Amino acid sequence: MSARNEFELGADERIWEEVHDRLMGHPDLDVTEVEIEVEEGHVTLTGRVDSRESKWLAEEVTRTVQGVQDVHNRLKVARW
Repeated sequence: MSARNEFELGADERIWEEVHDRLMGHPDLDVTEVEIEVEEGHVTLTGRVDSRESKWLAEEVTRTVQGVQDVHNRLKVARW
């Protein structure tokens, strides 16, 4: 593995932690059913949230994290 790849893995882990902390700590979001994947700064959100507003808010919050290159929002709105 090259030094660049090792750096990217470290950067992706830091991004994952920051996205996770911000989503979990946001008072208007319930992200207990959300999974986060990060690859080379590209974040994918999958799982379920309770409203369209939550879906877009999760994406917005994720985009604010330093190092995030793009967000793939694959969240689904739960139908109760």
